[in-house]
Amino acid sequence: MLTPRWTAPQAFLEDIALDLAVGEPAVGCRTVSFRPLVGRAPAEAWNFILRVLSDLGGPGWQQRPLPMVVDRRGFYYASEQLLDEAHEEAPYPVALLAHSCEHLPVEVLEDLALVWARYAERAQGERRCTVLLAGSVDTPALDVGGAVRVDLCDLGEGEAAASLVMQVGAIPPRLLQRAAQFSGGVPAMVDALGQGVAQGAFPSLPEDMLRAMGPVAEDLRSAVQSVMTSPEAAERLYQLLPGEPLVEEPSVDRGLMMAGLLRRARTLGEPKVELRTPAVLATF
Repeated sequence: MLTPRWTAPQAFLEDIALDLAVGEPAVGCRTVSFRPLVGRAPAEAWNFILRVLSDLGGPGWQQRPLPMVVDRRGFYYASEQLLDEAHEEAPYPVALLAHSCEHLPVEVLEDLALVWARYAERAQGERRCTVLLAGSVDTPALDVGGAVRVDLCDLGEGEAAASLVMQVGAIPPRLLQRAAQFSGGVPAMVDALGQGVAQGAFPSLPEDMLRAMGPVAEDLRSAVQSVMTSPEAAERLYQLLPGEPLVEEPSVDRGLMMAGLLRRARTLGEPKVELRTPAVLATF
């Protein structure tokens, strides 16, 4: 799963885990962030993943002490053993829901994908262990054995409005619509806007709504300033500021999408992109 900037994947995956836990049949989920592994050596990442896999069947499920691995071969052996034991012994199907995968060393992410692909091949149509890898960087290493790849979409206008009402309470309908549109449905921006106005009157002007978003607004300004250092990216951003979708130009649009400023438009025909949120306009 590709999770563009400001999509708040942790909350999304925790919601999935809850739904799966109460579904029928129930699926036990282990949700984990790989953010703590930024800058870590591969050996530290391998052992972190082994500790996560040892909890797939629930706390205390894996009673035997875990080996400390120092190379790729040891990681393959230990992780495959843990997956096979979860497949055979866990009391219910299990799933690993991992986000912030961009913080894993690339070779470790590739190792994890390979281990899971091998498990899928061994289990064939009787798999009881599932993995979802989510990251903000589009890398082939996220492709686990030909798995389906999806983008984590932003909220619709109605969903953004509902989220704001849950955080703030009753909001005049016109202001609520304006705020939902301003956020673009970007989850982190919706949350920041709701939290920012919970202590005061709901703003009506774009610059006031941007100010209410606090650190997220500063992050957005930083992203805009960063892409503006490239003449090609700056020109493309100015072309999209009016808000109309334009035919995708992968050579320049890819970078703007990874910066969190553009998204693919839901249109028929040629792939098109659009400004992700009107909040970008307020940063100029």
